[in-house]
Amino acid sequence: MVIRLGRRTLEEIHAHAESTYPEECCGLLIASSGSKDVVDSVKMRNAFSGPKHDRYHIDPLELFKADREAARRGLTIAGIYHSHPDYPATLSKFDIAHSFAWYSYVVVSVPKGEAGDTRSWLPNQDHSSVAEETIEIRDGMAEDRGVSRKA
Repeated sequence: MVIRLGRRTLEEIHAHAESTYPEECCGLLIASSGSKDVVDSVKMRNAFSGPKHDRYHIDPLELFKADREAARRGLTIAGIYHSHPDYPATLSKFDIAHSFAWYSYVVVSVPKGEAGDTRSWLPNQDHSSVAEETIEIRDGMAEDRGVSRKA
């Protein structure tokens, strides 16, 4: 599988990850309906109630509202992104256990406060494993052509 991100979207995700360091950031990947062509990202608040350096939680009501707004725009949530401060861009056991098989999970490693390796993962249905998904970076996707970035 391949997930396609516009260069500007990737830069925004990296900036979000750096701005929340040493805590994890989280957000949504918004795509053309029925595709893995990501045209937007939406920052989410890390609602985890404990230390946020190695956990994130997206409030279900915020997720619902973002999903409804994406649908209003003819788009869909294709995945979730989050950062790993001073940790590799892989899914932790906790991440896998709390994942949804229908989402791509883009993880940004943030060593010493600077966005680094960025990888995407697809969990299986029973939360026992993940497969790496190729990230294709594109210039000129919809978000790079001035499409509305409201969400």
